[in-house]
Amino acid sequence: MDGDVRLKRVLEAAAKAPGNQARFIAAGINTQVSNWYDAFLQLSPVDKQTVRQNPGLFLADARDVVYRGSTSGSRGQSFVYFAGKEWNQARIEARRQSLSWWGIDDNTPIINVASRLLPIRSVDLAIAGTIDLDFIRQLLALMRERPCVLRGYPSRLCEVASYLVSAPPVIAIICTGECLFDYQKALLQDVFQAPVINEYGCQETGISGLTCPQANRLHLDSDRCLYEIIDGQLVTTDLYNYTMPLVRYKCGDVLQLDSGCTCDRPGLTAKILGRIEDKITTLSGSKYPGEIVMPQFDGIATYQVAKTNDNRLNIAICPTDEPNLAPLGKWVNNTFGNIPVQVFVDNLQNLDNLPKRSYDDASWIDSVTQKPWANWLYQPLSFTGEGKNIAQLLQQLVASTVIVNSGIAPTTKVLLDEIIASPRDRNPALERIKARVLLFACSFLDDASLYNQAAQRADTSDRATSIDLLVPTLYLDAVNPNLNVDLEGKLDTFNVHHLLYSFELAIRKATSPIVKQRLLPSLAVLMGDLNFFASRFGVWLLAAWFELLRGKPFPQLVSVPSDDFSLAWLAWRKAIMNSEKSSYTLCQLQEAAKTPDEKARVYLEKGYGLLLAGEELNPYEWLEIIKANTTPLPDFLQHTNNIDITPWLPIVRSLCSPLLAVGDREMAYQCLVASAPPSSRISAFEQIAFQVNDKQSVIFDENM
Repeated sequence: MDGDVRLKRVLEAAAKAPGNQARFIAAGINTQVSNWYDAFLQLSPVDKQTVRQNPGLFLADARDVVYRGSTSGSRGQSFVYFAGKEWNQARIEARRQSLSWWGIDDNTPIINVASRLLPIRSVDLAIAGTIDLDFIRQLLALMRERPCVLRGYPSRLCEVASYLVSAPPVIAIICTGECLFDYQKALLQDVFQAPVINEYGCQETGISGLTCPQANRLHLDSDRCLYEIIDGQLVTTDLYNYTMPLVRYKCGDVLQLDSGCTCDRPGLTAKILGRIEDKITTLSGSKYPGEIVMPQFDGIATYQVAKTNDNRLNIAICPTDEPNLAPLGKWVNNTFGNIPVQVFVDNLQNLDNLPKRSYDDASWIDSVTQKPWANWLYQPLSFTGEGKNIAQLLQQLVASTVIVNSGIAPTTKVLLDEIIASPRDRNPALERIKARVLLFACSFLDDASLYNQAAQRADTSDRATSIDLLVPTLYLDAVNPNLNVDLEGKLDTFNVHHLLYSFELAIRKATSPIVKQRLLPSLAVLMGDLNFFASRFGVWLLAAWFELLRGKPFPQLVSVPSDDFSLAWLAWRKAIMNSEKSSYTLCQLQEAAKTPDEKARVYLEKGYGLLLAGEELNPYEWLEIIKANTTPLPDFLQHTNNIDITPWLPIVRSLCSPLLAVGDREMAYQCLVASAPPSSRISAFEQIAFQVNDKQSVIFDENM
């Protein structure tokens, strides 16, 4: 499909969105247009702030949504955008092609370092957290696994490099998200002895680009996007996004565009100057960061320049040895003139002295089995007992600073192997929790041999451990423990989290036709079931999930629930999952519902039944039902009194297209945003990354 046809198609899609209507009418764009490109040139641009204020007005389609992303929000202007299958395939292929210029293929891991960037391909990793000595040790261990590429914000990569005299061999360094300056490139090349690649991306506009190895010029992906410079700003039109098309969109970046390159690759090349609001006043006038030369200075690894409100310069430096500040002072005078300067020395090694919360074995076991995990997950731990390794393993599994698209980080695998090989602990409580954590690790590794090794250590007389032994039946074929499975009662906190993590793997491995061909179950449904029944859990619930996911009876006989509502719920679920007539079982469920939570659950289950029957829900009726019947999260999961929308997500997602059909695009957009599939691992990683790994400009003006 050529560019003119793609432009026509994306304009036709964008014309459906109310956010575009006024400017489309003004440009004369309608179905009778004979020359779409000429009409396109009459179209006034739209900026990020306008889209951010009412993003739903730019939503054109709610059916083809396979990708969701978020703008960087570097100036508080973040919004969620959506794209379809064709867009996502073109994005993946464009990235594959540009990486191949540098000999980076699908088998070469890219480690995203100290940023908010997640792994993209199955071989990729990401490591986040405070850059201290522990972070550096973990990163070096990852780099030693196999030849890799490091990718991240230049400022953060230089912070890492400032710790190192040398490093394991790497194939390349990819700098993205910030302007790359001369001193940063020199430092990275010196430390890593590898080529430094400059990357530019603005995902909501479809832009991507890498520098070429021959001429080191930044090549933009001109096949996926149209580029223009209007009023000094980059203006783009994504030619592949028909779900939320952004046409003549000002993303806020300032680039210089050029054509042609000595490497003979087609398309535009560019130089990144910065953000539209990032100007700084110099002797030669107001400049964007990318227009300023920031050289390397002997004795200084990194430096950051901030021009203050009172026309002073604050310069933070990270020295490699005793720095000679005279060349730095000369650069300041040549760039900014004779203005007051204050230099701050930042010794990164001091970052290793972070406060740690101290635990003995008993207090930690109590924290992971009886209390909310947020109390200990996101902080450094100090141990006075023998359980340090097992605590570190659980923390690395759940709140990992390293995330991979499958399995666990190599450094976590080393720790896991050490614990498997360790002798039994003399403390029964510690040995019990060790077995439970090893069973928990099966949800990450899908490993029957690990399960068998953990089961040999497990205390089968303990109810909570027995439940943990049964959880892997949801996804492991070889698991068939012979246990007393008739016990009912409240789950402990560890059981709950073990089940939550097992659901993600269980759904990926599900074999029953209802999972493969029909709407339910989604992860949100299973999570909602667990949240509701955790206080009255019985193995009957696990058996119901097993039959739903595996399409066959649970391998052991289990007793039925002891309360009327749970019994009626089982009958109802069996009826709707087997496409049986369910009006009678729904009436039974309604009659059994006594508490407000049970009555709210009846509405939820009715919604599931309608979805499975293929019926379209009245969006406004169901929005009111959802509003009236959502309940607080259980104590073991919440930080505050959060509302539990999770089990309603399949219903919320189903309302998007009907809302779009009646013209309520903002509500359709909000439903799309709200119905994001839950992912425990990504959520935990992002919480860490967003706390400490933001972008940080190395030259800026506080007046801007």
